[in-house]
Amino acid sequence: MIAEAALEIIPIELTKHKSILNHAKKLNRSPSEIFLDTSYHHAAMLNSNLKYWWKRGRPDIIHFDLLEANSTPLFLKGKLSIYVSTIDNKLLILKKNLRLPKSYVRFEGLMRNIYGNRNNSKSHSLIELRDDIEFDYLIKKIIRPDVVIGLSTKGKFRKLADLISGHVVDQSNHYCFVVGGFQKGSFSEKTTSTFDYLYRINNYHLESHVVISRLIYECENLPINVSPHPP
Repeated sequence: MIAEAALEIIPIELTKHKSILNHAKKLNRSPSEIFLDTSYHHAAMLNSNLKYWWKRGRPDIIHFDLLEANSTPLFLKGKLSIYVSTIDNKLLILKKNLRLPKSYVRFEGLMRNIYGNRNNSKSHSLIELRDDIEFDYLIKKIIRPDVVIGLSTKGKFRKLADLISGHVVDQSNHYCFVVGGFQKGSFSEKTTSTFDYLYRINNYHLESHVVISRLIYECENLPINVSPHPP
């Protein structure tokens, strides 16, 4: 699970900002067709006092994260379910047999197609998008895991191998690991309130795609077959 993911269309409070309008004109699109990206929209995010601006505007992070998870044997064998909960309460559910584009430009195009063509089932047959899904509702009503483990620098230190072997002990249970999909800051209290455990696995601030790759590798090395929770 990637939580508070920095993947969102330009927020409505930024759509009239000069830098946003100029960028939209250059792309020949409306602001409602552009993903917030701090590389282009940093001034607008600061000048408009966008809430939690330091955690937003990094859709490339989600691309890295999903490539790490989507290309692993655990996912290819159907033993891993991938959810993305965005900072603006949208939910992306990746289905089996999905192959994500390696190019960010193509990934952005895919996401734009998914966000803009809700009624075209073909356009997102392998990625489901849902609106207005609060994180606690996602955990309790959609995923319904037996154990929720958050990974953050704010957590108690534990080696990842020990963490996995200590918690993933029953193949009949569903385990949900939560990694932040943002560049800076920590999970909100609303998100951490859903965790059963909160750990940090390194004294360095590791990027989320590194955490994901290490987490999946350790799960693949378990002597048991961990059952996935189907989307």
